[in-house]
Amino acid sequence: MTDQDSPKDLLAQALRTPDRSPDAAREHNNRGALCHLQGDLEGARAEYAAALALDPYNATALNNLGFLLAQEGRLAEAQAHLERALEVERSMALANLGNVRVLLGDHEGGQEALERAVAADPSNAQAWDNLARLQLAAGDLAAAEQCWRQAVDAQPGEHGLWLELGKVVAAAERLPEALALVREAVRLAPGSADAHAQLGTLLFMRQDLGSAREALEQAVSLAPAEASIRHQLALVLVALGEQRAAAETLEAVLRLDSGDLVAQRDLAVLALGEGRFEEALHRLDAALAQDDADPRTRYYRALALEQTGHAGEAESVLRDLAATDGPYADRAQEWLAARPVH
Repeated sequence: MTDQDSPKDLLAQALRTPDRSPDAAREHNNRGALCHLQGDLEGARAEYAAALALDPYNATALNNLGFLLAQEGRLAEAQAHLERALEVERSMALANLGNVRVLLGDHEGGQEALERAVAADPSNAQAWDNLARLQLAAGDLAAAEQCWRQAVDAQPGEHGLWLELGKVVAAAERLPEALALVREAVRLAPGSADAHAQLGTLLFMRQDLGSAREALEQAVSLAPAEASIRHQLALVLVALGEQRAAAETLEAVLRLDSGDLVAQRDLAVLALGEGRFEEALHRLDAALAQDDADPRTRYYRALALEQTGHAGEAESVLRDLAATDGPYADRAQEWLAARPVH
């Protein structure tokens, strides 16, 4: 994956509700109730069915349709719909309780409520989705995967569930399987920028650079203001050796957000690679103004200083960086060790 969510981010996403058009479903249900009162049972049945097609968890529409079926003497069907309404009400209440507990910091209690929610109604895709996110935040990839599989089984037409399942399978390093899952998400929602972007990311990981570029360019066309997609596209273009196109992509990011540190820094790295050292130093100074502790920015600024004749300042930056931890501290130590002693 490229931009990994933190556990805090994942927990905050636990209240994410898949788009089931609840407002439109409510309108269909209200129209159905009006038809029902006027004695138009056929019209009412059609409206209730339309509401449930948009929102399978609409307990009011389930209850209303169950009552209508009972009026028509279809008692077994009526019973099934009314029992389903009860299951949904209980399951959704438990799911909401789980979400609230998580946001209060009671992760164990939240998990317990969400597990009761899916036990009460195994077809509650939203509860499975939220439980998966909680498991992922806890670092249990296998449990998260199983929950998303249950969610997909419960609501196979929801592309976002296929996308999340694909991400967690990719995190488990099963790339071909992940690609198949994400391609299904794209098939279900060809207008989803997220789906195309994730497909591009996985193709990049597979080193299918041409296909990755195509997928990411499609994602950019669908969400032109989404900087993270352009960042990923720039990486692919660099891997393809198309530095000029990569730079143009990053410049577009800066037009969207002049304070984007990553775009500024990556443009500086491209400039360093092409020998434009003064430009690189200017960009790195701008990036450092955004975050003066960023180790990657500090490391490349030392390189730019060295190349622009400021060897003493470069050494000072390297020594400060070498005293920290991380891969760029290691690089700084190696660079200092290789420098000639005066």
